[in-house]
Amino acid sequence: MTGAVTNSLFFLQIHVATLVDMELIGVIGGMSWQSTAEYLRLLNEGVRTRLGGLHSARLRVATVDFAPIARMQADGDWSGAAQVLAQEARSLEAAGARFVLIATNTMHKIYDEVAAAVTIPVLHLGDVTADAAHAAGVTRVGLLATKYTMEQSFYRDRLAMHGIQTLIPDEADRRAVQRIIYDELCVGRVEPSSREQLLEIARSLLAEGAEGIVLGCTELELSISPEALDVPVFPTTTLHCEAALELALEQSPQDPEVHATPPPVADLKAARQRMGPSRPNPVVSGLDQPARLDNARSGLAAAQGGQLVADPHRRCCP
Repeated sequence: MTGAVTNSLFFLQIHVATLVDMELIGVIGGMSWQSTAEYLRLLNEGVRTRLGGLHSARLRVATVDFAPIARMQADGDWSGAAQVLAQEARSLEAAGARFVLIATNTMHKIYDEVAAAVTIPVLHLGDVTADAAHAAGVTRVGLLATKYTMEQSFYRDRLAMHGIQTLIPDEADRRAVQRIIYDELCVGRVEPSSREQLLEIARSLLAEGAEGIVLGCTELELSISPEALDVPVFPTTTLHCEAALELALEQSPQDPEVHATPPPVADLKAARQRMGPSRPNPVVSGLDQPARLDNARSGLAAAQGGQLVADPHRRCCP
């Protein structure tokens, strides 16, 4: 009898699972594939944690060959890189993705070009990171990242737009971080000595007045855990995934524990507004599904006559 009850509960869980409305997430990855693998792991584990059972993330993933992109970075050919990523974003939109993640901090240098290529939201890593810093009460951060992200202004300016001041390492330390990222982490090497060097660089930023540390390269979480320092550490891969799950999933009567852990992003209304009416999950097409996305979206769409309005201050708009 116990076995029969267990089996019945299992199949009931499967039936309820089909009633969950989950938006399709598009991911532009491959830069490097080491961090993209972390994105896929975190997104799938996050869905399982929230929904339980056999749930996994609904994803469309476009991975590029990183070698040509890395050459474009080194040569300063950002327009060429933008063309590649914009095409991948268009392919994800055509495949049904409801919003897109650029799974790399550095390539947010060309965020505007990628976002302009599609009509669906592109969730900006800098905005997600700024939200997390505000939630932690931090207004001055130390940034560890590729040399492009540390030395060029695109990322620091995005944080500054949210009132976050950024400190970066000195030139020698920037070279060291760049070497560790490209020569080691991007090819799957996690060296204990390099981890300690990264932590020392982080501590030097704290000594200069940083109140927290941004791991502003998606590979850095392969080496440094947030618990390694006695200050708030902002792991951008994890934060990006958490924000994506908040956008893709919303609490409903079928899954009351979806948000047992509050997401790091305080406000995703702009993204939800751009997403428009939720598309039915093909598994449950024809069923009476609860409205899971923010009601503000439909009101905004009606007020604008269905037109999408670009606003540079929205988290997901070009």
